[in-house]
Amino acid sequence: MNAPIVNNPFETQLRVIFGDTDAGGIVYHPRYLEMAERGRNETMRALGLDVGALFRDKDIGLALRSSNAKYRNPAHFDDVLTVQTHLKKLASASSVWTSTIRRGPTPICSVTAELICICRNTLRPIMYPSYVTEGFKRALAPSEVSQ
Repeated sequence: MNAPIVNNPFETQLRVIFGDTDAGGIVYHPRYLEMAERGRNETMRALGLDVGALFRDKDIGLALRSSNAKYRNPAHFDDVLTVQTHLKKLASASSVWTSTIRRGPTPICSVTAELICICRNTLRPIMYPSYVTEGFKRALAPSEVSQ
């Protein structure tokens, strides 16, 4: 894969839709986890990785092992939000990602998520395929890669 090196963090812009909000037009808190996932997927796409092909062709899944969200300010219907996604740590079968969600300069929420690579048939952890690891490494500073 000859994808360019992505700046870390990678930015994705999203607009808040009615489906993201409660009756008062405020973003419902689980939606921030979905926004962070969209940011991770767009980062992987920018790295030249086809996440859909992992699922379709390779029987590989990326499962959420743990997540932690810190809510700072509410977002509202029709806000344009920026999701900054940072691959913080990479190991042979897991990775830790951080996402910072902002409305302009205003921090809205930060999410830390640990993903594990699994076999979709057995649902057991497996090592990332080498091309996924190489793709992820393009988003890391050398000091952030663990063995």
